[in-house]
Amino acid sequence: MTTVNTLTTPKSGNTSPLARQQAIENALTTALYFIRLPHTESGLKAATGRAIRAASMLKQACSEAAASERA
Repeated sequence: MTTVNTLTTPKSGNTSPLARQQAIENALTTALYFIRLPHTESGLKAATGRAIRAASMLKQACSEAAASERA
């Protein structure tokens, strides 16, 4: 799991936009690293997991942005 050295709100776990961007970029970079390795089942699973994590963080960011626009 990607860890970000930043303050989060305890109940919601929200991080700053910069920290979120760093975490998303880190997950995508890690996925690319695993894809570039010789194709093994464990490498492909790791790459898939990192890509899914990045997509999840992007989805959360979009939801929060939409909610803040409505407020």
